[in-house]
Amino acid sequence: MSRRTKRSGESGGAMPATGAGLIRFFEEDTPGVKIGPYAVMIFAAVLIILVLAGPYILKLFTTA
Repeated sequence: MSRRTKRSGESGGAMPATGAGLIRFFEEDTPGVKIGPYAVMIFAAVLIILVLAGPYILKLFTTA
């Protein structure tokens, strides 16, 4: 009898339990604010710009 070796492309059976648990966790509906990824990226960019430009903006309104 000849031995058959498993090729790298063949799947050996069921997925591990951790993979199935992660999928189920992220599919659950949870209460709270739902924000899309595009809005989060825009908010992050605006926040970074405000932090970097903050000292220059404050100089305009303060008198020394």
